[in-house]
Amino acid sequence: MSKTGTLAQIHLHTAETSRCGVGTGAEMARACREAGYDLLVITDHFFNANIGCDSGLPWEDKVEYLFRGYRAARAEGEKIGLTVLKAWETFTAGPEYITLGLDEAFLLANPGVDKVSKEEYCARVHAAGGYIIHAHPYREAPYIPKFTPDYSLVDASEVFNGGNQDRDPQWDVRARAEAMRRGVPMTAGSDAHRVTEVRRGGMRFPGKITCMDELIAALKAGTGEIVETL
Repeated sequence: MSKTGTLAQIHLHTAETSRCGVGTGAEMARACREAGYDLLVITDHFFNANIGCDSGLPWEDKVEYLFRGYRAARAEGEKIGLTVLKAWETFTAGPEYITLGLDEAFLLANPGVDKVSKEEYCARVHAAGGYIIHAHPYREAPYIPKFTPDYSLVDASEVFNGGNQDRDPQWDVRARAEAMRRGVPMTAGSDAHRVTEVRRGGMRFPGKITCMDELIAALKAGTGEIVETL
């Protein structure tokens, strides 16, 4: 753990779970540790997003598949001194949400939650004690219909996304301005899919963070510093 606090990566994908992932969980964990990160949150794509498994799998098997990359990263993290936590990134007909604080128990108790409306999804997550970050709110892409972010549904907004820097940095400029106007907690992440991308956005917290409850508490408190490049 860094003497100056916790350097955290809270938006990253792996090859084991995300169809678009290139680096394995172990490779991404090593790259993050080499970059100086103390904490890594694996946010692989959900069942309604770019997950790699067959959509026809039984629900229990899909839940197991979702965390394959996390388990590989955690195993490597235990060897190299990197704290690795689990999360996921879901797609809801426009907005994409990073969901923190929940696990297999929530998913197994909510079969089909990938097919409900964004309002229902967020309501179920919050009822279970989860925390929702709006990922890259103003990103435009062929698969994303035009929409207006609904900040009443989320707990925080990602205002710096490494992937946006290759496309249109103004999306992040707009996200930051709107989050500041609304007083919404702000986050940053690399959105890395390969090891060469892990340095392009993270967060630095003043205290030691070793678990999801501590991370969520720090996000709520707004103590994290946006780190655009390492």
